[in-house]
Amino acid sequence: MPTPAGLTVLGQKAIAVLAGLVVLFLTEPMELPIASMAVPPAVVLLGITNIKGALEGFATPAIFLLVGAVIMSAAMEKTRLAERFTYWLLATIGCSARNITLGIVVSNIVLAFMVPSTTARTAILLPMCLSIIAIYRQGDDQTVTRSKFATGLLLTLAFTNSTISAGILTASTPNPVTMEYILKISGKPVTYFQWLCVGFPPALLMTFLTWWYLRRVYKPEREGIPGGVEYMREQLRKMGTISWAEWRALFVFLLVVGLWMTGGLTGIDVTVACLLGLALLFLPWFGVIDWKDINRNSAFYILMINGGGLTAGELLLKTGAAKWLANQVFSGLGLVGASALIVVIVVMVVVQFARIGFMGTTPMAVIFMPLIVSLAAAAKLPVAAVALPAGMIIAGYPLLMFYNTLPNILVYGTGFLKMPDFPRVGFLLCVVAIIVYAIFAATYWRWLGLF
Repeated sequence: MPTPAGLTVLGQKAIAVLAGLVVLFLTEPMELPIASMAVPPAVVLLGITNIKGALEGFATPAIFLLVGAVIMSAAMEKTRLAERFTYWLLATIGCSARNITLGIVVSNIVLAFMVPSTTARTAILLPMCLSIIAIYRQGDDQTVTRSKFATGLLLTLAFTNSTISAGILTASTPNPVTMEYILKISGKPVTYFQWLCVGFPPALLMTFLTWWYLRRVYKPEREGIPGGVEYMREQLRKMGTISWAEWRALFVFLLVVGLWMTGGLTGIDVTVACLLGLALLFLPWFGVIDWKDINRNSAFYILMINGGGLTAGELLLKTGAAKWLANQVFSGLGLVGASALIVVIVVMVVVQFARIGFMGTTPMAVIFMPLIVSLAAAAKLPVAAVALPAGMIIAGYPLLMFYNTLPNILVYGTGFLKMPDFPRVGFLLCVVAIIVYAIFAATYWRWLGLF
């Protein structure tokens, strides 16, 4: 094809690689990590970069932050610390229909700090939710599969799991990916505490709004759940007293979170703090896990699927292709001369409803982020001001379709949900999320100096 004005041949080739990656991510003729691994040979054979440049995306701090966080979660799973907390919470908060769903929301919030994968958090809580549904439906006609309580509980599990992820740097893969691109363009890292200050308030607000809205749409058939508290207490009794291994895992977790929170004062990078925690978890006598306990597939999956995408995005930036694409988008959407708030809102709308074609939030992040940070640069806006809300929308609001993220697929696979249940409530929640984040951008984020 002819090279468009303002675009180099190498930039055109970089766009071709990205386009190929988008097609593979959307159609999935092969596993996503394999599609990502095809990027290095493609860019080398096309002459865009050498093998060292082609593999840079597989060795970024963001990648190893994610890998480290996933391995840390293995300690939480092996010692059953997260499971114990959830049983304790539900036994304490009560087992009315309202309190059960509220307990799942609070569990999602706390687990988001402990377990860096929305899928893993859903896997922890889903069996418990199914047991609760079984207790709730005792005596009901079991030939009737539809239950408002079951539908509301499972959507609360999946949706609030996602919404709270937007506010915590390590809670979902798109967040470190966003951080990585902000660093590449602006040269300024986003610390764990900075992300928390900016993102946690709107994420927390949206999490409780989501819970409230689902309670209104799917009003349970009855509020009382006979035997619910007894079930939770029985599970706690079976676990016994808190073990020494759980205490050690809790200590390491609190240490790492403390270092994340104080990184701006100590100068300790979030990835360094995470890897330090890993070293402690593997220590002889003190550690609680060994190599065979690690879910290698999850860590390897994160490394592979993100590495190729980050490589493709990096080459878009280096060749100037991202800047050229951003200028085309900037002009095409009529954003020339628009205020920062208008640009942020337009970007959030675009990424929110582009997800209809995507399965998973990670592919969206690695594809859209290079364009978004370049768009911010083209509009002469602070990169973080545009990239942060876009990244948070990508990470926190895959609520439109059941295939948008693995937690949605997991709850859909229980048989209690129908496909229309997701857009029925997800569409309005996605619109409300854009409004909420726009309000925060115009007020709270401006007070923080983000704009």
